[in-house]
Amino acid sequence: MRGADPWSLPAARQFLTEIEPLVWKGGAVICCDASTPPGLAARLITHLRETVPVERVNPAPGQLPLAVLGEACGLPGATTARIVASGRVLLIEAQELPVADLARWAHVLTEFAACFGKADDGGALLFLGDAGVPGFGRLEWSRRLRRVDAMIWAEFAVPSGRNDLLQRLAVDLAVELCGWRLDLVADLVSQRVEDILNPMGWLQRHADQAISAQISFGLTAFACPLHLLARGDQVELRRRIWTAQLSVLFPWIEGHRQRLIKRHRKHLYLDEHLKALGVASVEDIELGGLRRQLGRVLVRDEAEQVAALANLRNDLAHRKPIAVEDFHLAIQMRGED
Repeated sequence: MRGADPWSLPAARQFLTEIEPLVWKGGAVICCDASTPPGLAARLITHLRETVPVERVNPAPGQLPLAVLGEACGLPGATTARIVASGRVLLIEAQELPVADLARWAHVLTEFAACFGKADDGGALLFLGDAGVPGFGRLEWSRRLRRVDAMIWAEFAVPSGRNDLLQRLAVDLAVELCGWRLDLVADLVSQRVEDILNPMGWLQRHADQAISAQISFGLTAFACPLHLLARGDQVELRRRIWTAQLSVLFPWIEGHRQRLIKRHRKHLYLDEHLKALGVASVEDIELGGLRRQLGRVLVRDEAEQVAALANLRNDLAHRKPIAVEDFHLAIQMRGED
């Protein structure tokens, strides 16, 4: 994970690209939310440095906006028109300002936009915060982070020493369970196998990091998993865990079923029970039937592994997260012949 930059993710790169042309239009209000990767101000300055120098401004609560801008431009007591004419590009970090201060900034930004419109040239203000400013550009981060971004971030962080199945399970689980919480995505994929198979304990250990804000993951509302834990929504947490397990483990289980049939085909047959279930071919015998018919063929360890596979499939088919003990048994199954 060392050196990985969340601002290199597709959604983040696109966001930075959309900000750049707004500089030449006098600036914009840039609205973030809890899903915005950290370090936007520093990353934006780096992104723009080959195009235009940008200076960071950190107004304190209660400071008058025009005074802050005048001081940043080296023009104490300057009017809005003079600040526009200065040609300076200022990045105003106002995310933590109270509502009253944001209202004052909105007034000054409106005046700045009007002056820029008359001059049709000048500096620019990039305002990181939420303010309604007529005639000024506005860019929102909300709904930009998507599954592909979280997947890339998980793959950055997943340890390389695990087998392919556990790596895929860790990545899918982190994305499905944590969504836009990239910090949690990166943490979960690095955890021990037991936490990947049953992440409820891991969630409990991070309970104090819950975020209650209503955030979208792509176009869909997606609650922070720790907030779900805090409000006792076990149903949604289990659904997310099951969804990840289903996508990764179901094909793996099916592969084992097909190999069992190929390996032991001469011992398999269609009995009355299978015919009554509508099974028309030996190739369609499910794991429960294989377990029953191969009981006298398999050694004890293999029989237990087949039983574990059958349990895993039944759990997933009934929309239940898997039992950890069954997985540990099943993963010992022989693979390709």
